[in-house]
Amino acid sequence: MNIGLYGGTFSPPHIAHVRAARLFIERAELDRLLVMPAGIPPHKQADKWGSADHRLEMTRLAFGSFAEISEYEIAKEGRSYTVETLRYLREKCPSDKLFMLVGEDMFLSLEQWREPAEIMKLCTVVAMRRADMPASVMETKKKELEEAFGANIILMEADPLELSSTEVREKTAKGEDTKALLPDAVYEYIKEHGLYRNDS
Repeated sequence: MNIGLYGGTFSPPHIAHVRAARLFIERAELDRLLVMPAGIPPHKQADKWGSADHRLEMTRLAFGSFAEISEYEIAKEGRSYTVETLRYLREKCPSDKLFMLVGEDMFLSLEQWREPAEIMKLCTVVAMRRADMPASVMETKKKELEEAFGANIILMEADPLELSSTEVREKTAKGEDTKALLPDAVYEYIKEHGLYRNDS
């Protein structure tokens, strides 16, 4: 069985996240997709991207119709490191093939993550390239990681839609309408709970 892992802060999950998840399922021929909101990522400050409970519920609203939502990183104590999450999944699914979706920024810095060799041993990395990123840059990094770590890597072209959670939060804080940028249920949830109104 092919199992995919799609992690992120998801504050909030927007339409580009959903498109990426669906493309991931197709490109990696996944039997199961696990979408996992991050607990405390080592590279981000918790107070900058909202409560775990809200992020978890918005993730359910955005992806729950076609993916499984995992609370593993939110429920565990301490910071979330990808290698630990992959070890957990490997223990739970010892005979399945694991795939992990990453954006281009994360992909290009992958060798700087905690225990990169172990990460690339535990899963196939599926890297999404934005339209404005030269394919040659991604191909070069792919070869470097394959030679250094024996990595299995799939390069995946992103939908041309460019959007970030930061952009959504900033627009919301300014009172701008973000309905076109979000799954309907997530948009309504943000309105109902008054999220991101005090973002600077």
